[in-house]
Amino acid sequence: MQSITKNTFRATDQEVYGVPPDQSISHAAKIYGLSVILAAIALTQWIIIGSTHLLSHSRSEERYGWWLLCTFFAVATLSWTKLGRKVPFNYIIIAAIVESSTIYIAMEQRHNANSLVNFYAGIVVVALMLASIFWGAYFPMFIVPGDLLLSCLVAIANIMMIIFFINVLFINYQGIYIAVRNTFALVAICMVMYTATIIHDRQFDVPKNEYLFLSVLQFFSYMILHERILAISFTSTLNISC
Repeated sequence: MQSITKNTFRATDQEVYGVPPDQSISHAAKIYGLSVILAAIALTQWIIIGSTHLLSHSRSEERYGWWLLCTFFAVATLSWTKLGRKVPFNYIIIAAIVESSTIYIAMEQRHNANSLVNFYAGIVVVALMLASIFWGAYFPMFIVPGDLLLSCLVAIANIMMIIFFINVLFINYQGIYIAVRNTFALVAICMVMYTATIIHDRQFDVPKNEYLFLSVLQFFSYMILHERILAISFTSTLNISC
């Protein structure tokens, strides 16, 4: 009777995604493994799109804002709504997040000088992700982003998103676009650090079937950073050519 009680959820535990956790795989392995799988799916499609010369579009600052806004609400739906937590709706939302982000980044990659620039950009982003995960998992907690800092950054990010669309509609000042991208890149890095504290049980106790949302959150952060590095590399090569 004790073994049965030990392996079942407490009455107060929240049922997440309707899928019981697999005890044979560690919590961290499931999150990082799924994050790598999602990134590999995106990378495979980027290679295919790049080799076939598809999705050749002009750059649009407004498209960045709509991608960011829609993806954020998709992640929020996946995390905070009962419908978003249930099968198959959670898988549909995850597929939409991955595909929309993959296609958007693929369009941004086409504007860089060559595939070598995109390759180096990918290396920089992976290095940033690994460094952020290591920071959140092993650095002293007093220098790791906590609830207060993350809440402030999310609030600032929401304000910056409003400013972004005001800029698109009325001002069209390039400096505001850069400031918004830098803000969301900072939020993405802090989010990866924060999720690492959760994954490695440094923050608080999280139900062990809470892994799909954390994986998608890491993937979304990866996409934000990738877009920022691509924008920097595009601007740098454009300035050199001029």
